[in-house]
Amino acid sequence: MANTIQHEDFGEKIGGAKKDLWKDRGLYADDLSGMNEREAEKFVKKDNVWKKPDYQAMLDVGIPLGVVYFVKKARDSLGTSPQYRYSDDTPEKRLARQKEYIDTVRQLQAVVEDIQTVADAMGVYDRFLVGNGYVEMVQGWGSGIHYSATEKGRNNQVITDKLARTLHIRSAAYFERDFTQKAKKEQFGVPKDQKVPAGYAIHFYDGKNGYSRTGDWKPNTYYVTKGYSILQTNLESHEAALRWAKEFAGQRSKSGKIRFVPRQLEHVRRDGPDYRSGQEINGQDYLDTFGFRGGEFGNWMNQNDRQASLNMGFEALKDLASALQISDTDIAYQGVLAIAFGARGSGNAAAHYEPLRKVINLTKMHGAGSLAHEWWHGFDDYLGTKMGAKGLLSEQPHLYPLFKKLVDTMKYKPESQEQAARRTEIQNARIQKNAESWLDSAVLGSLKHYGNENTLEQYAALKAAFLSGEPGTVEKLSTLKKQTAGRVIPKSERERLESFERILHGMLEQETPRIGRTETDYYRNSVKMGKECEKDGGYWDSNVEMTARAFACYVKDKLPYTSDYLAGHAECALAFVADKSGNMELLRAYPQGEERKAINAVFDEIVADLKLQHILTHEDITRPLPAKNIPLAENEQISMFTDSRPSVIGQLAAVKPVEKNTPAQAVPKKSHAPEI
Repeated sequence: MANTIQHEDFGEKIGGAKKDLWKDRGLYADDLSGMNEREAEKFVKKDNVWKKPDYQAMLDVGIPLGVVYFVKKARDSLGTSPQYRYSDDTPEKRLARQKEYIDTVRQLQAVVEDIQTVADAMGVYDRFLVGNGYVEMVQGWGSGIHYSATEKGRNNQVITDKLARTLHIRSAAYFERDFTQKAKKEQFGVPKDQKVPAGYAIHFYDGKNGYSRTGDWKPNTYYVTKGYSILQTNLESHEAALRWAKEFAGQRSKSGKIRFVPRQLEHVRRDGPDYRSGQEINGQDYLDTFGFRGGEFGNWMNQNDRQASLNMGFEALKDLASALQISDTDIAYQGVLAIAFGARGSGNAAAHYEPLRKVINLTKMHGAGSLAHEWWHGFDDYLGTKMGAKGLLSEQPHLYPLFKKLVDTMKYKPESQEQAARRTEIQNARIQKNAESWLDSAVLGSLKHYGNENTLEQYAALKAAFLSGEPGTVEKLSTLKKQTAGRVIPKSERERLESFERILHGMLEQETPRIGRTETDYYRNSVKMGKECEKDGGYWDSNVEMTARAFACYVKDKLPYTSDYLAGHAECALAFVADKSGNMELLRAYPQGEERKAINAVFDEIVADLKLQHILTHEDITRPLPAKNIPLAENEQISMFTDSRPSVIGQLAAVKPVEKNTPAQAVPKKSHAPEI
């Protein structure tokens, strides 16, 4: 029975999960032994080695403002990640550089975290740079002492001129100017709610130093400036001035972006074949059926949650194999892929794929519905390795012509006749305008200076003929200029005008506009989504995400039945945004209509071609598990969120009066479609 089965992590340990990492204590060089190359490249960062100090806590215990600011600047002067030389061309050399980075950052951290006073700060240069042998004192001219980098310092990529300049404090006065005063100017240590908005300043008017054209500037008040502009005067207190500045700045700053979180599915529906054969699924079924490398569960998922996830995930993956008509072992990319349920998630993501560990994670709360999307990310990564890409194949689609075709089909489509006609009209108008401008520049000035009214009338007629594309017009215009001003159109300008003449003539002869291409609604809406929602910077309109969203829709369309756990979120990329008129419109960042059909056709080509290349294996029929004769308990319902959010069936059962079964009442059959 489901409530007696204990589901634990299965298969090969995936590793790298957040619950197993160094996130609390920071990264040490020894931790690199548990990472692969891609993980080391990603995780060896300053913020992972030297966690950002709590500067406010340092101020609260009485450490001077300038000293705390010095700690910040010392940390800021470090590179955010290891810097490699051209000669660091092997994994072993890059690993050595990463260890060097971690050790050096740790050395500086140990010195800087001990300082309490200005005198301590002034001694950091000697304690860290001199004490660790990165620089040495040398005798300069006269009695001066100078410092010079040692070979150890020159070979260490962490020791930079920027770092040395920051740590080298020449005197207490220097410290006061470069740290204490700068800290005050930058409002360092000022609580967020008391900070003046960036670019604004608050000043006190004493009644003596100030000027008002209207004479209404009251003494002993505050005023707000931005740059050299006085924005508001006669504010009674500093608090009132700060409040005004914040309101003014807020009105003129961009509104925050929409926080996009896929809606949790209220029900996880599925009406496809019974691939489980009435059985509860365990981790071994994932290993045996699909060939997964391993699987994990999050610590906060109870046994009921784990069983529901295993059941629904198994059926969804079988549905995926059926939709693509591929073998079960293709699902895990021949043993490359791992899967996790609620074990590795962070933030608001419904699910994610980790290329570093080749693992799909589906979160407990929102993961249902995103399996097809994340499977594609993994497959994209798998194909990238196969095709020689450094990363996902969709990031380098030129390596596989059908991927290039997929990206082009997602982003562009043929114009309609009306669109082509409108585009041609605009282009022609622009060409005519440019041609007219060049002609006037080459001829008209001379004719106005030397000619008369009759000359200008001749010019107007020839100009009209030129703009209509009449051949030989430039020759006639040059002759007119010669007759009037005594010189012809210069050769370079004449050649340009003759080029325009040919273009204009070609425009005249073109009976129907040439059909070009235009951006798809899918691409335009994806770009808009990036402007309106979080995760901007090219996330929504990237090849990686657009192909994944399109694939989820493709799978949804290929299946003749509903499989929500697999593709329930295929069409969830929605947002209400205001148009130019201020009216709200629904933005859909997924393919629709004819665009969707065209994209699906390319996916068909890709799947068929990958089967020919033996990267995928064709299977006409997706088979269920062999029956094990282990029936479920009568009326047993597996569902997630049983404590805080019971399933619909559970809610109904709670309020339904108890009834005794009579011979005429059949015992209801167990549904094998778990609900969330």
